[in-house]
Amino acid sequence: MKFAISAAQRAALMAQLGPHLRADENAGPGARYPVVSLYYDNAERDCYWEKARGLPSRRKLRVRVYGTRDGAVPAVSFVEIKHKCEGRGVKRRVMLPLAPELRVFHGFQPEGVSLADAERRIIAEVHDLVLRRNFKPVMLMRYDRTAYAATDPESDLRMTFDEEIRARLDNLTPEPDDRRFGAGDEIHGGGSTVMEVKITGCIPYWLSRTFAAAGCRMQGHSKYSSALEQRDPVLRAMFSPGWRAGLAAVAVEKAAAFSPMSAPAFAPVGG
Repeated sequence: MKFAISAAQRAALMAQLGPHLRADENAGPGARYPVVSLYYDNAERDCYWEKARGLPSRRKLRVRVYGTRDGAVPAVSFVEIKHKCEGRGVKRRVMLPLAPELRVFHGFQPEGVSLADAERRIIAEVHDLVLRRNFKPVMLMRYDRTAYAATDPESDLRMTFDEEIRARLDNLTPEPDDRRFGAGDEIHGGGSTVMEVKITGCIPYWLSRTFAAAGCRMQGHSKYSSALEQRDPVLRAMFSPGWRAGLAAVAVEKAAAFSPMSAPAFAPVGG
């Protein structure tokens, strides 16, 4: 469950939820760490349009890099495929050093790395996307995440707050704690935050009441799609009337090139 919330809403939430939350074990001091993601897509922006059209089965491909410069959060990177299938999200990933990892996205096997069978299948899936569907690097994104887990040992509740979300379309080589972004690269301004809540089963009633009291409304949100809509000239061209008119013209040409009445349905029988 995702929510786009203001700084005031976040403060109101934490005033109520603070006693029920602890810093996530993967986070550094203050439960905060940077997240760097390199997103892949093709020239047709299939990932964007599949999300926009609500396809029941769709995939998103990325490199995900964690780690701080001071080592408080050790640097680690993953090949990740996010698969939405019939409304349920599944994330498949393989942890690899960054250099071998980037080789995978050129259709190669990672060198000097031992992989389990399940990991080999994920690598094969990546190769299918980059070789058959021509997925290439499109966008580099960075944000700061604050991650919490429930203090109740019986609960698997996890909450994250992502802020200072920035994206760029050039210099697409990721690195841990990438800071090569400018103020103009910010996607959500005004101190807004993307909050995500993960829990098995239904959300507890007390938690839903807390969200309602703070004025939080659940909504679908994709950082990648939002950033593309704001920055990507390829997608912007697709939104233009000229681009849509061009597609219609191509469709008309293809239809005119084929006519079922232009040739006999059956070859003549000799003799």
